[in-house]
Amino acid sequence: MATSLGQLLDHLVDVAQRSGRTPSAQADAATGLGHVGRALEHLRQDGLASESGHRRERDVAALATGCSELARHAPVGEGRMAELSAAAADSLAVLHAHSTVSSRWAVAVGLADAAHSLAAVLVGPEGEASQWVHQTLRWSLVVQQDAALEPPAVSDAALLDRPLPSPANALVGTSVAEVPDAVAVILQATGATAPLPTVAEVLAYCVSAETITSLAQRLDTSSTRGSGHLAAPAWRAVQDVLRPYDDGSRRPHPDAPPSVLAAGAVHRALTSVPPEQLLARPAAREAVAAAAQHMPTLAVQLLYRTVRSWADHGSLVAFARDLPPREERAAAYLRGYQPGGMVRANAADLQPVVGALHNARLLSLSVAVRVDDTHPPGFPRRAFAANQEMLTRPAAAGALDAASREAARQVLLGRARQAGPTRSR
Repeated sequence: MATSLGQLLDHLVDVAQRSGRTPSAQADAATGLGHVGRALEHLRQDGLASESGHRRERDVAALATGCSELARHAPVGEGRMAELSAAAADSLAVLHAHSTVSSRWAVAVGLADAAHSLAAVLVGPEGEASQWVHQTLRWSLVVQQDAALEPPAVSDAALLDRPLPSPANALVGTSVAEVPDAVAVILQATGATAPLPTVAEVLAYCVSAETITSLAQRLDTSSTRGSGHLAAPAWRAVQDVLRPYDDGSRRPHPDAPPSVLAAGAVHRALTSVPPEQLLARPAAREAVAAAAQHMPTLAVQLLYRTVRSWADHGSLVAFARDLPPREERAAAYLRGYQPGGMVRANAADLQPVVGALHNARLLSLSVAVRVDDTHPPGFPRRAFAANQEMLTRPAAAGALDAASREAARQVLLGRARQAGPTRSR
């Protein structure tokens, strides 16, 4: 099952608070503090403030030292707290490419909370490690005070809820339990460190996003059908505007990459039964509500990483007749749908794709914050709060209204389009 750094830290704090102060629990907590210290030191080295030597970095460095020294002087034990701490520390490597100075500060604050809970397990009779217990408790409180003075932004804390896929499993789409893992795989495939997606892969991701938002808007129990109900058509519009473009990937393939299999698993798992029956199951409602929180992130990654790279590298071709007319393309335009009529698409040609993804992002934000359901444990509440915060910005209302009008126009155009033979690719 996919997880997130925030879930790992929340679970770690919960386990630490419920554990007793037995020798085995204390050894487990001390080992966990060693991993927390390692994670804090990596964050400090990557940078926690725009200024070198900022108070944040000094205090986090002191806390990292306290955690590491406490782990070195205390008994060693491997238990649940050590496992969760190690997983949280290791997950920073996966999130590194998506982190910023501000988001790293938000992660450091979460680790400081976990360090305080773990150190509290070690409070006891005076001994060799007792001074480091008090040092760790003190510096964790100092970092928490820093966070009170300079709280992380809501949007930066959303990094804690970015899903991390579990080890590669075969996603077949037979159960909604596979949806979190599949969404995590798709986000990873469109991230900054992944190979550039092809047009065929992006089309598969858009189909899964359309499926998720189509069901998520059914969780909105408001009486009026607002802009949130246009999120699924907005993702369908992205597929429509991508129709003229090709990069050689739009052909039969003997095998599909894991991300495309994940997109197919999402679609099959959420369309295997009628929506009313599917959403009657609490597990399905929870999976759809959680997945909807990550659709704006998917749109952002496709917009600012994939489409921008396509434009920069000239990766796509299209027939001149399917692109805005230009004088320098007159000869290719006159050749029609023949090989000589193909041209390389540039940034200006991809503006319709940019606009469609921008609308999909805004409308996905709208449907994500309208999820009217009880948020169970594990729900990405930080991502939910970040989505809410995005829609409270001054320009958001006007942009959302424009996106709603464009999506409604696309719906009307789709209804008016006559079914019939299309040009083969």
